[in-house]
Order: sequence, then structure tokens, then C-alpha cells
Amino acid sequence: MKLSERDRWRLGHVLEAISRVEICVARKNDNDPLVDAALERFVQNIGEMCRGASKELKQAYSEIPWADIVAMRHILVHEYYIVDKETLWDVAEHKIPVLKGWIEGILGAEAV
Repeated sequence: MKLSERDRWRLGHVLEAISRVEICVARKNDNDPLVDAALERFVQNIGEMCRGASKELKQAYSEIPWADIVAMRHILVHEYYIVDKETLWDVAEHKIPVLKGWIEGILGAEAV
């Protein structure tokens, strides 16, 4: 699939946010509430970029749980008061690295 400029731009921003999530994960043991807040923001950004991805991209890469990513964004934005810190960190440590691989694969395939 040939990516649109818009999708390429969005996926680039997803990778940028993922690199910031990785910084938060590296600082997890600091027990700093600002790291927690930053993590929330970066996961939110990932969800926003995925929300706006084209239908064609989502269909071509249906193995990516687009709806789950967007749902997490909605919770962080609209229901932030019920966010479970352990769930957020689990996403950051286990699901974001998988997403990174998928996104790098899409962008790498596009470069070929």
C-alpha cells in the first residue's frame, strides 16, 4: 500500500511520541508524578494520531488494534479521573513496543 502524505506524517508523529514514552519508561522508577503525567500525554498523542489515520491504512494494517488505541485516547482525554496508573504503565512497557515495530514496519515497507 502506498501511504498518503497525511498518513506518513501521522505515523512519524506516532514514532516521535513512542520515543518519548520510552524516555518515561526509562524514568519509571523515579516515582515522579510529572513522568506519569508526561506518559499520559504521549499515549494520548499516539491515540490522536491513530484516530486520524485513513480508513485505507487501518484496513491495510488491520492487525494493529486501531480502535483500542483510540479508545485509550478517549479515556485519557475524557475520563482521566478513572485512569489506572498500572494499566497505563503496562501499555507503555508492553504494548507500545509492539506498536513501534508495526509502525516502523509500515514506514520501512514504504521506503522500499
